Amino acid sequence: PLYGWMNDPNGMFYKDGVWHLYYQLNPYGSKWQNMTWGHSTSNDLIHWEHQPNAITQNGLGTVFSGSSVIDRHGSAGFGNDAIIALYTSASTSQMQSLAFSSDNGYTFHNFNGNPILTLETEARDPNMFWNDVTKEWNMVLAHALEHEILFFSSNDLKNWTLRSRFGKG
Repeated sequence: PLYGWMNDPNGMFYKDGVWHLYYQLNPYGSKWQNMTWGHSTSNDLIHWEHQPNAITQNGLGTVFSGSSVIDRHGSAGFGNDAIIALYTSASTSQMQSLAFSSDNGYTFHNFNGNPILTLETEARDPNMFWNDVTKEWNMVLAHALEHEILFFSSNDLKNWTLRSRFGKG
């Protein structure tokens, strides 16, 4: 970005000849705080064009890292080929929120049902993907204070079921 703190690339996807890359951004200062998702696009992964910020702070807190997918079959209810982003909302706790885009990732709208996933202790950085073998969405989530990784599944990207965990102990 032309100004501000930048870190943690997020939610990269390719659609209709354009790469979209999001990243944590403090648009107000040169230190880490006030996180939103900045946005850049490229046709060749070499030359990048800055776009307006994609996901900004809201009543649930700042916008930490996450991932994006193309919902080819509209399983989340926002239409075929909608872009779905999951990210960590961080305030007094960390919870997972969903935003959706119907214009190929240029603008996002926060889902009214946020947060979509809360745990008793910190969890962050959701990474989701379509599992072609099981025909469902899967998410990997860092359960930071517990020193473990959690694995979830979903049919609609909004309701997630814990399937397994790895690393604790």
